[in-house]
Formats: sequence, C-alpha cells, structure tokens
Amino acid sequence: MREGRIPVPGGEVWYRRTGSGGPPLLLVHGGPGYPSDPLFDAFAPLAEEREVVWYDQLGVGRSDPVDDISLLTVDRFLDELGAVCEELGLDRPHVYGHSWGAMLGLQYAAERAPEWTSLICANGLASVPRFEREVRALMARLPGDVLDRTLGRELRGETDDPDYPMAREEFMRACVLRTSSVTLDPELMSPTTFRTLIGHADYHVTGALKDWDIFGELHRIQIPTLVLGGEFDECVPAHLADIAARIPDAEHVTQPGAAHMGFLEQEPLRGAYVALVRKHMARVESRVR
Repeated sequence: MREGRIPVPGGEVWYRRTGSGGPPLLLVHGGPGYPSDPLFDAFAPLAEEREVVWYDQLGVGRSDPVDDISLLTVDRFLDELGAVCEELGLDRPHVYGHSWGAMLGLQYAAERAPEWTSLICANGLASVPRFEREVRALMARLPGDVLDRTLGRELRGETDDPDYPMAREEFMRACVLRTSSVTLDPELMSPTTFRTLIGHADYHVTGALKDWDIFGELHRIQIPTLVLGGEFDECVPAHLADIAARIPDAEHVTQPGAAHMGFLEQEPLRGAYVALVRKHMARVESRVR
C-alpha cells in the first residue's frame, strides 16, 4: 500500500494505491463533500487482482481544505480528475465513479475523450432537474408522509422540528442504504462543499448543480460503460436505463435488493455489487486481448 499527496488545481489531494497489474481501477468517490473512506473495504479485495487507486477530492478527507468556494466548480473537479490520472501515471484505467463521482466520470468522458479502458457509472445521474423530480416522486410513495415531513418542513422553515431528522432517516433507509449503517468522521467531510454544489438535499437542490444536465452529450462517450444501480436506488432504474441508451457501448444493470450504496450493504449484497464491477472489467479486457 502506498499513500501520498499530489498537486491538483487549487491544492494537493491525498491518494492511496495498492495492488499491482492493470489496467488499474481508479475510484472517484461520491458526495459532493464526502471522502473516499466508504469505498475502502468493499474494493480492497480487487487489489489482489489489479492496482486499485482511491483519492480524496479537494476539500474533503485527507486532502487540502477549500477555503475559497470559487474552487468548488464542476470544471475544477474535472481538471482534478485529469490531474490525478496524469500525476499517478495511470495507463488506460478503468474509472469507477459513484453518484457525484459518476457525474464527473460521465462529463469527463463525454467532453474530454480520455483513453480509459472503461467507465463504471455507479448509481449516478445525468440530469439534476430530472433526478430531483424522481427523488421527490419516490418520497411521495413512501409511507408516513415522508415528503412533507422533509421537503415540506424545509420550505416552511420548520427544520427544527424533532421529527425532521427522523423523516430524513426514513428516506435514507428506503432509498440510499437499506441493510447497514455508516458513520463518517465529520472532520473528513465538507458541509461547505455539499451546500455550495447541492444545497439542502438530493430532493431539494438549490446549489450550483441545480441545472446540471448532460443527457445531450452522452452520445459522445466512446468508452465501454457499465451503468450500475440498485432496485431501490434514489437514482431510479429508468434514469440509469436512459443514460445507457445514449452511450454507444453501454450496459445497464440493476442490482436486486440494493439501493444507492450497494458497496456498503450487508453481505451478500456488498459482494454481489463488487462482483458486477469485476465482471464488467474482465469482459471489457477480454475484448481487447
């Protein structure tokens, strides 16, 4: 295992790389404002087969903090992704992006035509306005009036109601992580990044990503792509199917029983999630031998 820091636009980011062989697998974590820690345990076994690389985006985890919010732009995060690949000398990597990381992967692949072996768009979206509508529709179908107890209270300025966090947890348990719980060190997170880019929540986007939509650019992706999601995912299967339909060489897979973070679910869901990623990489590599 090797860890270090590399320069990117705006500062330095922390990385971890372990294993050997290739093509390497680069993991782009979600958030925005969360570190790479949730991806550690599930993907570590893949280092027995190839090199695996994690990194914390600027502002979170072990990377430099962000004091200037003008750095919190999609373009800068795309430049950061390119810098990580270049600085670490990653040769034709598989790039796995989860959620926000998948958004970066899709836009990077569509606009910059990188020489990646493949892209794994995991539980990620191509349109924030559409995603917000879909999440609200999901919440409206949950028992217990979850949508009004969350979004309704936010719009009415009633978030000090003690039931408000309980309602948010009900949504998370239904659509984000169903069979386990995860606690992140708040020192590794960046509420400023989340508020700047997202705003309130996935179902109430008021930040800089509010109008982000790249459905019209997906046809430009010339990389074999796996579009992976969960049966109960807040990024609904229909959204992911439409992403795959617009990418010339893409496969859409919905994992039964999983929600938005299949790599954190209890076994056997976690193992099945990683197995889907492993199978995709092996299939793509077999085509180019």
